Amino acid sequence: MKSWQGFVVVLALIGATMGLTAMVGEVKSATDPGIVMSLPTRMGEWVGERQAVSDVEQQGLPRDTEFERKRYFNAAGEEIYCSIVMAGKDTRSIHRPEICLPSQGWSILDSRYEDVPLAKGARRSLEVRALKAYHPPYAGGGDTGVERLNYYWFVGKDRVTASHWLRAAWNIFDRLAHSVNHRWAYITVLANLPPVRDAARKREIEERGRSRLREFIGMLYPELQHPDATADK
Repeated sequence: MKSWQGFVVVLALIGATMGLTAMVGEVKSATDPGIVMSLPTRMGEWVGERQAVSDVEQQGLPRDTEFERKRYFNAAGEEIYCSIVMAGKDTRSIHRPEICLPSQGWSILDSRYEDVPLAKGARRSLEVRALKAYHPPYAGGGDTGVERLNYYWFVGKDRVTASHWLRAAWNIFDRLAHSVNHRWAYITVLANLPPVRDAARKREIEERGRSRLREFIGMLYPELQHPDATADK
C-alpha cells in the first residue's frame, strides 16, 4: 500500500464505496475510540503542559471532533509537541499533514516510514510516518527559516497504521461490510530543529532529533492504549 499501485486501488475503492453507499444507505454507527484521549503529564524526563487549540484550527471541522494537545519539555530545555485529533462520525476531521502543511506555508523536504521500538506492551514496534518540513522566515522573525520533524500515525478501534491509504481502505471495508465508521485518531509528535549552517553538524542534529522523537513515541504509544483495545496485539 506504500506504492502508487496502492493509491490506484484505494481510489477505485472510494469510487465503488460512493456507489454502494448510495444503494445500501447511511452508516449506522461509529466505533468506540481505540485510544484514551488523555496525554500523560510526565514520561521519563519529559513533563507535559496542556496547550489550547485555536478557533482557527477547529474552524470547518465537525462539531464532534475531539482534541488533546501538550507541550513537553525536559531539563535541557528541549521541547516536543504532541497532538491528538479524534474524529467523530464524520471522517473529515482527519487531515494528513502532507495536505495541511503546504497550505500553511511549509515545504516537505523528506518523507519516510520509520520503525519505533515500544517501551512496553505486546506490540514490539510501531511504524510511523516521518516528515521533515521547512517554513521560510516569518515576517519580523529574522532571516532564518524553521525546520521541523513531524511524526504521525493513525489509530482506530483494533487498527493502527501510519498509512493514510491503508486507513482509507480499512474505513471503506468497515463501512461496507459492517455499516460502521471508525473513530480514527490522528496522533502527531513534532519538534523543531535548531538552525545550524555546518552540513555535518546539521545532519548530526537531525539524527539526534529523530532518535529523540522515536524514544518519546516508544514511551507514549503504550500510555495511550485503551484498556480493551487489541490493535497492539
